Amino acid sequence: MGRYNTFLILFLASVLVTAVFMVFYLQAIFSLVAEANRHLPEPDPFEMLTTIFSPQVLFSGVAMALTGLAYRILGIVYTVRNKTVSDGEKALWIIGFILMGFVTSIVFLVLGRKRGFME
Repeated sequence: MGRYNTFLILFLASVLVTAVFMVFYLQAIFSLVAEANRHLPEPDPFEMLTTIFSPQVLFSGVAMALTGLAYRILGIVYTVRNKTVSDGEKALWIIGFILMGFVTSIVFLVLGRKRGFME
């Protein structure tokens, strides 16, 4: 599997896991609000925490963090190893991956084959 395909698969996996995380998290929030409406005087704090930090939310959050970190590190490594890119541009790519990983990754995927980042 080529470098471009590896980066693309990790990026798409991160997007998919983020969508799954958002579904589980919104489901937990909505169930928390529904539960709070049923117990208006005093909701149980332990029950609130177990609803927000359910196993689905925790596992998808960890998967989201790992895939996001993986494609950012891969992008930084591919940029640093590229001999055709100047040092100033490498620094901008690295800062972009650190601060705005999602947007930078989309630009990286578009320019990756044209500029030779994935060779």
